Amino acid sequence: MRLGLSESPAKGGGTGQSRKNFRSRSARLFLAVGALALAGGISELVLRLFFHQNLALVQDERNLMYRYDSELGWFPIPGSEKIYTGARTISVRHNSEGFRGPEFQMDDRPRIMFLGDSFVWGVDAEEDERFTAILSQRHPKWSVYNLGVSGYGTDQEYLLLQRTFQRFMPDVVFLIYCAENDDSDNCWNLRHGGYFKPYCVVEGTQLRLCGIPVPRSYPVFCSEHRWLTKSYVVRLMARAYYRLKSPPALHNPNPTGPILRDLQKYVQSRRAVFLIGLTRSHPHLEEFLRHFEIPYADLSTTQRYATFGQHWTPEGNRFVADRIEQFLTEGNYLARSSRLAKEARSAN
Repeated sequence: MRLGLSESPAKGGGTGQSRKNFRSRSARLFLAVGALALAGGISELVLRLFFHQNLALVQDERNLMYRYDSELGWFPIPGSEKIYTGARTISVRHNSEGFRGPEFQMDDRPRIMFLGDSFVWGVDAEEDERFTAILSQRHPKWSVYNLGVSGYGTDQEYLLLQRTFQRFMPDVVFLIYCAENDDSDNCWNLRHGGYFKPYCVVEGTQLRLCGIPVPRSYPVFCSEHRWLTKSYVVRLMARAYYRLKSPPALHNPNPTGPILRDLQKYVQSRRAVFLIGLTRSHPHLEEFLRHFEIPYADLSTTQRYATFGQHWTPEGNRFVADRIEQFLTEGNYLARSSRLAKEARSAN
């Protein structure tokens, strides 16, 4: 009995002590959480006040309407719609295949596939102002497919062609080469804005594709976590993480010539015609194109916006449509390729 009586105070004392310890731990935890919240709030305020420019998110077509693609780097979100402001404000919609504009119609008309970057995709141009839409309106007997993706280099356009050729079976593949920056884009594994991309290196006489799967990057993280990255603290931590994790920027000898030569062989082996349009004069590249008998058109025009990449104005797009129309007609390229392409489509 004494043992039982002597235990009761011990139990009560232990329970009281436990409660005191629990309250003490709770208080310390509360203070720690409060201190962290205060520190986080102060850090957020300091970053917003003094590092706003360093941590500001660049809003471009790639993080507004595109998503990560492990092979191409980025690709438009199918079915997406957005109001986008560059040198001017335009409305953008992507069809169910991810290309800007209405759904593509597949029929027996001669088919022209246009590849390129923002000049083809149509930065600063409404959908019906683009040169491809103008060509479609003028020539209802043609099927014109605009597969432009903003920011792409020639290497990415080549990969996109391989991904889509069987779907479209074009008579003509018309590549718009951005003479302003495609040479540079083709040399790097990292695009301005911080997006990684695939790249090519030349080994002897062979072209080797590298950088696939394409690494994810800080801008990709931000576009995939829009609410989370409203916090500047999160942005700072994410930027530090991707700087440590990401591969270094690589600059390779310019592989543009071998890429274009491979493109030419790829297209011709599928009984189609390969053509190039240059956004401005490029004497060195033009010499290469003449040597390998790749037909090209100089699309140089001063009808461009003065800012934000100097893309074609509506008048510039009409000029480009005029020039391409003349080039196609004088070269008789559609008639020349139509019979072979139809045979290829029938065989498949």
